[in-house]
Amino acid sequence: MKKLILFLVLVLSTNLMMFAQQKKMNVLFIASDDLSYDLNTFGNPSVHTPNFDRLAERGVVFENAYCQAPLCAPSRASLMTGYYPDKTGVYDLFPTFRDALPNAVTLAQMFRNNDYFTCRIGKIFHQGVPSGIGQPGHDDPASWTTTYNPIGKDKTDEYKLVADAPMLGNYLAMDCTDDELTDAISANVALSILRQRTGNAKASAYGGYMQGRPDPQPFFMAVGFYRPHIPYMAPKKYFDMYPWKDIKLHENPGNDWENKPGAAAWIWPPNAGSTEEQQKKAIQAYYACVSFVDAQIGKLLDGLEEFGLLDNTIIVFWSDHGYNLGEHGQWQKQTLFEKSSKEPLIISVPGITKGTRTQAIVQMVDIYPTLAALTGLDAPDDLVGHSLVPLLKNPDAEWDYPAFTIQARTVNPRAREGQSKYSFNPNVASDNPTIFGRSVRVKRYRYTEWDEGRLGAELYDYEKDPKEFSNLANNPEDKDLVKKLSDLLHKDFSK
Repeated sequence: MKKLILFLVLVLSTNLMMFAQQKKMNVLFIASDDLSYDLNTFGNPSVHTPNFDRLAERGVVFENAYCQAPLCAPSRASLMTGYYPDKTGVYDLFPTFRDALPNAVTLAQMFRNNDYFTCRIGKIFHQGVPSGIGQPGHDDPASWTTTYNPIGKDKTDEYKLVADAPMLGNYLAMDCTDDELTDAISANVALSILRQRTGNAKASAYGGYMQGRPDPQPFFMAVGFYRPHIPYMAPKKYFDMYPWKDIKLHENPGNDWENKPGAAAWIWPPNAGSTEEQQKKAIQAYYACVSFVDAQIGKLLDGLEEFGLLDNTIIVFWSDHGYNLGEHGQWQKQTLFEKSSKEPLIISVPGITKGTRTQAIVQMVDIYPTLAALTGLDAPDDLVGHSLVPLLKNPDAEWDYPAFTIQARTVNPRAREGQSKYSFNPNVASDNPTIFGRSVRVKRYRYTEWDEGRLGAELYDYEKDPKEFSNLANNPEDKDLVKKLSDLLHKDFSK
C-alpha cells in the first residue's frame, strides 16, 4: 500500500510539474501617455521614480527605443499593429488603422485569438486628452475581451486649470488623494481584476468578503495611463517634490536654429515667447505627473507580488513617444529630435531578465514580435519589427537594425508673421498642404529629411554632439554619409 501511495504521489507531482511548465505566461502591458525618458533609471536623477527603478531591477532597460511617430494616434496604431504609419495610414489624430487595414490582427487580438483574457483599462489606442477621458476613443473592439474607461476628478476639475503659457501645457496642483484621479482609478481597477482572477479574497457589495475562484485562463492586461499628457494634473504633494525655483532649464545656444530647417520646429518662436518662470512651472507640473504615474506603477507591481503573479507575468512598460521640455525651444511632441522620438521601454520576463541595460537601437514595432516569441504565439508574418528576445537574454547581443520615425506637418493658413506656419496638429485630409519629415536613427547618427529634402535635412553625430546643436547635413565632408543614410531612409521606411 505504501508503494502504491508513493507511486500515486510521484505521478501527481509529475503531472503538476508538466502543467506548470505548460502554463501560459501572462502579460501586463503598461503605457504612459507623452512620457519622455526623463526618469531616474534613464539617467535623470532629479526625477523621483522609485517604482520605475523597481521594474528596471527586474527587466531590461532599453536606453535607445524609438517611436514610429511622435504623436499619439499614429504611434499607437503602429505599435499595436506592428506596421509603419505608411501601412496603417495613420499620420494624424483623425483616422483609425482599420480604415486602411480592416483585417489587421493587432497585438492584443493575437492574444485574444489564442484564448487569452484580453483587457484594456484606460488609453491604449488613441483617445483625446482630456476630452476623451471616460470614453473609448479610437478603440478596437476586436482586440479585447472587456474594456474599462475610468474617469476621475482630473476630468471634472478642468475648469480650475492654470493657463499662463498654454503652448507649454496647462496645469493644476490638486487638493485630493491619488485615488480620486483617473490613472489611480485605472490602477485600482486592474488590481481588482487581478485579485478576482487569482481567487484572492475581495470585498463583497453585500458586506464582508467573498472568496473568488482562480481563473486558469491567461491574461493580456493593458493599462494605459493618461499622464503626464497635458493638462498636467496631479495631487499637490507631487508638485511639492519639485520646487519650481530649483528647476534648471535647458541651455540652447543663441544660434541653435541658424543651421536647422524651419520645418523641424513645431513651436515657434522658440519657447513660444514664455518667461523662464513659466517654463520652470511647466516642467515642475510635468515632473509631478511623472511621479504620480510612478506611484500607480508601484501599485501594479505590489499587486502582482501580493497575488503571486510575478513569476508568471511578462511586464512591458512603454510610452507612445518622447517629450520636449525646452530642448531647442521646443515643447511637447511632434518633432524629430531625440527628445521627442525616443521614449522609455522596459521589459521584464521571469526567468530571463535580471536588471540589465542595452544600448541597442530598437523600435516600438519590435514589441509585437517580441511578445509573440516569448509566449509561443503565431504573429502575422509581415510585421516590420524584430523580436527583442536576443537582447532580453543578452543585452550586448549583436544587433544592427535602424529605427524610423515620421512626422506630418500641415500648413496653417491663419499663421501670422513670426508664428509657426504649421497647424497645432496635422490633418493630412485637409485642403491645406501636408508635408512629411522622415528620420532614421542608427547607432551614432540621426538623419532627417523634410518633404523629401526639399525643405531641408538634418544630420547629427551623437558621439560628438549629443544635444543636436550642430546640423551636419550640408557639410561637404559628410556627403557620403548623407547619401548612405538617405538611401537607407528611402529603402526601408515605406513598408
